[in-house]
Amino acid sequence: MNVFVYGSLCKNQENHHFMKEATCLSEQAFVKGKLYTGHSYYPLLVKSEEEITYGELYEIPSSLLKELDQLEGYSTLSEDPYFVRERSEVSTPHGVTEAFVYYWPREAKGEAVHNHDWKVHRYIQKDRLHYFAYGSCMDNSRLCDHGVDHLFTSIKGKGELNGYRLAFSTHFEDGSRADITEHPGDHVEGVVYEVGKEAREYLYQREGVETRVYRPTIVHVTGDDGITFQALSFTVIEKKAEIAPPFHYAEEIHRGGLKYLSENYMKSIEYKFMEEWKVPEFKTYLQRKGWRQ
Repeated sequence: MNVFVYGSLCKNQENHHFMKEATCLSEQAFVKGKLYTGHSYYPLLVKSEEEITYGELYEIPSSLLKELDQLEGYSTLSEDPYFVRERSEVSTPHGVTEAFVYYWPREAKGEAVHNHDWKVHRYIQKDRLHYFAYGSCMDNSRLCDHGVDHLFTSIKGKGELNGYRLAFSTHFEDGSRADITEHPGDHVEGVVYEVGKEAREYLYQREGVETRVYRPTIVHVTGDDGITFQALSFTVIEKKAEIAPPFHYAEEIHRGGLKYLSENYMKSIEYKFMEEWKVPEFKTYLQRKGWRQ
């Protein structure tokens, strides 16, 4: 059986230890419903056809359901449970399935959670946080052009995001832009920065968070030292069929990645741009720079 979690049971949250025998099926799942901050360390999910809430989808053993019911204050014998458990449709990057979801059955308390993601809401409370860049933000040319390069000087090096692949699934007039999407067995390399609030505000504006192009998400990145940690990143909301990026964007990705990413990963990026997408000018650019013959 499956369960969708969106608060304290998520990764790196207070009650995630309950999920030690569960199998994570998707970190980028969502259901219909509106999320509120509530009155404690956990949020409240209220039914709504107009809003969505992001969370994680797990396959769990039947024995765990009783523990989760107890944690959420739900019982089939109670006429007024703390939370109610219902079967609901859950969307993932791989399709739609059914799962148990715990809803708040009373009037909402607290404020609506911005960007509909409790993990993001909690993580961005930090004064300093990790940011995982996998696209053009690996390169500092536009950071310099925008006068914010001084906000991105604390570079931790390469990070590896497992269980995802690099996609080009949002469209602009001149071509696509990069995205990360869940894909078992694959990985995405990127540059890890340590950033403050001002840098985060810049990233939200650059990634079109308020205009719903990208949304912030929390991913789990492994550094060169083998240690895995949380990081803020961004993923496309309305994913479309992949098309080629423009040359200037491909150049930024390549130029930024060369400084930090592995040789094998960079070769795979070059192959994608030259052979799969046939980005105009890219092969000439590599030859001119002397990086590939």
